[in-house]
Amino acid sequence: MLENQFHSNQARIGIIGLGYVGLPLAVAFAEKYRVVGLDINESRVEELRKGIDSTLEVESKVLEGVLVSSDSSQATGLRCTTNPQDLSECNVYIGTVPTPTDRHNRPVLTPMIKASQSVGAILKSGDVVIYESTVYPGVTEEEMVPVLEQASGLRYNKDFFCGYSPER
Repeated sequence: MLENQFHSNQARIGIIGLGYVGLPLAVAFAEKYRVVGLDINESRVEELRKGIDSTLEVESKVLEGVLVSSDSSQATGLRCTTNPQDLSECNVYIGTVPTPTDRHNRPVLTPMIKASQSVGAILKSGDVVIYESTVYPGVTEEEMVPVLEQASGLRYNKDFFCGYSPER
Protein backbone atom coordinates (compact mmCIF):
# COMPACT_ATOMS: atom_id res chain seq x y z
CA MET A 1 0.00 0.00 0.00
CA LEU A 2 2.67 2.51 1.00
CA GLU A 3 4.76 1.60 -2.05
CA ASN A 4 1.89 2.36 -4.46
CA GLN A 5 1.33 5.70 -2.76
CA PHE A 6 4.78 6.91 -3.78
CA HIS A 7 5.16 5.28 -7.20
CA SER A 8 2.20 7.22 -8.52
CA ASN A 9 0.88 10.72 -8.22
CA GLN A 10 -1.27 9.64 -5.27
CA ALA A 11 1.11 11.25 -2.80
CA ARG A 12 -0.54 14.36 -1.40
CA ILE A 13 2.12 16.37 0.37
CA GLY A 14 1.74 18.74 3.28
CA ILE A 15 4.58 21.13 4.03
CA ILE A 16 4.44 22.59 7.54
CA GLY A 17 6.35 25.87 7.65
CA LEU A 18 6.69 28.02 4.53
CA GLY A 19 9.96 29.76 5.33
CA TYR A 20 13.30 29.64 3.55
CA VAL A 21 13.36 25.82 3.65
CA GLY A 22 9.68 24.93 3.33
CA LEU A 23 8.61 27.24 0.52
CA PRO A 24 11.21 26.15 -2.06
CA LEU A 25 10.47 22.53 -1.14
CA ALA A 26 6.72 23.08 -1.52
CA VAL A 27 7.19 24.79 -4.90
CA ALA A 28 9.43 21.98 -6.18
CA PHE A 29 6.96 19.26 -5.14
CA ALA A 30 4.01 21.28 -6.50
CA GLU A 31 5.32 20.84 -10.02
CA LYS A 32 4.50 17.10 -9.82
CA TYR A 33 2.16 16.68 -6.83
CA ARG A 34 -0.73 18.33 -5.05
CA VAL A 35 0.79 20.21 -2.11
CA VAL A 36 -0.77 21.99 0.85
CA GLY A 37 1.59 24.48 2.46
CA LEU A 38 0.80 25.45 6.06
CA ASP A 39 2.21 28.41 7.94
CA ILE A 40 0.92 30.02 11.15
CA ASN A 41 1.84 33.53 9.96
CA GLU A 42 -1.34 34.87 8.31
CA SER A 43 0.42 37.78 6.58
CA ARG A 44 3.02 35.40 5.17
CA VAL A 45 0.31 33.14 3.72
CA GLU A 46 -1.60 36.10 2.24
CA GLU A 47 1.62 37.35 0.62
CA LEU A 48 2.35 33.89 -0.81
CA ARG A 49 -1.18 33.58 -2.20
CA LYS A 50 -0.44 36.78 -4.14
CA GLY A 51 2.76 35.26 -5.54
CA ILE A 52 5.10 37.29 -3.33
CA ASP A 53 7.96 35.71 -1.37
CA SER A 54 9.54 38.31 0.91
CA THR A 55 12.40 35.90 1.74
CA LEU A 56 13.38 36.01 -1.97
CA GLU A 57 13.87 32.24 -2.02
CA VAL A 58 11.37 31.77 -4.87
CA GLU A 59 10.86 34.11 -7.81
CA SER A 60 7.34 35.52 -8.17
CA LYS A 61 6.76 34.01 -11.61
CA VAL A 62 7.81 30.56 -10.36
CA LEU A 63 5.57 30.83 -7.29
CA GLU A 64 2.64 32.11 -9.35
CA GLY A 65 3.15 29.21 -11.75
CA VAL A 66 2.38 26.57 -9.11
CA LEU A 67 -0.26 28.30 -6.97
CA VAL A 68 -3.80 26.88 -6.99
CA SER A 69 -6.91 28.02 -5.15
CA SER A 70 -8.52 26.08 -2.32
CA ASP A 71 -11.36 24.94 -4.56
CA SER A 72 -9.10 23.80 -7.40
CA SER A 73 -9.35 20.22 -8.57
CA GLN A 74 -5.94 20.29 -10.28
CA ALA A 75 -3.79 17.21 -9.73
CA THR A 76 -0.71 19.33 -9.04
CA GLY A 77 -0.02 22.70 -7.50
CA LEU A 78 0.47 24.51 -4.20
CA ARG A 79 -2.30 25.73 -1.93
CA CYS A 80 -1.18 27.92 0.98
CA THR A 81 -3.16 27.98 4.23
CA THR A 82 -3.06 28.83 7.93
CA ASN A 83 -5.61 26.13 8.83
CA PRO A 84 -4.04 22.82 9.98
CA GLN A 85 -7.27 20.99 9.04
CA ASP A 86 -6.49 21.74 5.38
CA LEU A 87 -3.69 19.18 5.70
CA SER A 88 -6.21 16.38 6.29
CA GLU A 89 -6.20 15.46 2.57
CA CYS A 90 -2.44 14.77 2.74
CA ASN A 91 -0.68 11.47 3.30
CA VAL A 92 2.90 12.77 3.46
CA TYR A 93 3.81 15.54 5.89
CA ILE A 94 7.13 17.37 5.85
CA GLY A 95 7.90 19.58 8.84
CA THR A 96 10.21 22.48 8.05
CA VAL A 97 9.51 24.62 11.09
CA PRO A 98 12.28 26.66 12.70
CA THR A 99 14.30 25.35 15.62
CA PRO A 100 15.54 28.43 17.42
CA THR A 101 18.08 28.11 20.20
CA ASP A 102 17.86 29.34 23.76
CA ARG A 103 20.52 31.46 25.46
CA HIS A 104 22.58 28.29 26.06
CA ASN A 105 22.45 27.39 22.33
CA ARG A 106 20.10 24.44 22.96
CA PRO A 107 17.39 23.87 20.34
CA VAL A 108 13.92 24.99 21.35
CA LEU A 109 11.59 22.19 20.22
CA THR A 110 8.31 24.04 20.81
CA PRO A 111 7.65 24.80 17.10
CA MET A 112 8.28 21.14 16.19
CA ILE A 113 6.09 19.90 19.03
CA LYS A 114 3.20 22.18 17.98
CA ALA A 115 3.58 21.12 14.35
CA SER A 116 3.60 17.46 15.44
CA GLN A 117 0.43 17.97 17.48
CA SER A 118 -1.28 19.51 14.44
CA VAL A 119 -0.17 16.66 12.17
CA GLY A 120 -1.01 14.04 14.78
CA ALA A 121 -4.57 15.35 15.00
CA ILE A 122 -5.13 14.43 11.32
CA LEU A 123 -2.68 11.54 10.90
CA LYS A 124 -4.14 8.44 9.21
CA SER A 125 -2.97 4.87 8.87
CA GLY A 126 -0.25 4.58 6.21
CA ASP A 127 0.80 8.24 6.42
CA VAL A 128 4.44 9.36 6.47
CA VAL A 129 5.89 12.23 8.52
CA ILE A 130 9.31 13.66 7.67
CA TYR A 131 11.16 16.25 9.74
CA GLU A 132 13.59 18.67 8.08
CA SER A 133 14.24 20.92 11.05
CA THR A 134 17.78 21.11 12.40
CA VAL A 135 17.90 19.13 15.64
CA TYR A 136 20.21 16.81 17.52
CA PRO A 137 20.13 13.02 16.93
CA GLY A 138 17.21 11.24 18.55
CA VAL A 139 14.69 14.09 18.48
CA THR A 140 12.52 12.46 15.81
CA GLU A 141 12.05 9.10 17.54
CA GLU A 142 12.44 10.17 21.16
CA GLU A 143 10.60 13.50 21.17
CA MET A 144 8.35 13.86 18.09
CA VAL A 145 7.08 10.30 17.55
CA PRO A 146 5.48 10.17 21.04
CA VAL A 147 3.69 13.46 20.28
CA LEU A 148 2.40 12.04 16.99
CA GLU A 149 1.29 8.80 18.68
CA GLN A 150 -0.49 10.61 21.49
CA ALA A 151 -2.28 13.06 19.18
CA SER A 152 -3.29 10.41 16.63
CA GLY A 153 -3.85 7.26 18.67
CA LEU A 154 -1.75 5.48 16.01
CA ARG A 155 1.45 3.47 16.50
CA TYR A 156 4.80 4.36 14.93
CA ASN A 157 6.13 1.86 12.35
CA LYS A 158 2.83 0.01 12.51
CA ASP A 159 0.21 2.58 11.54
CA PHE A 160 2.39 5.48 10.36
CA PHE A 161 6.00 6.04 9.42
CA CYS A 162 8.45 8.74 10.27
CA GLY A 163 11.78 9.97 8.95
CA TYR A 164 14.33 12.72 9.30
CA SER A 165 16.01 14.65 6.52
CA PRO A 166 18.29 17.35 7.89
CA GLU A 167 17.92 20.64 6.05
CA ARG A 168 21.68 21.09 5.66
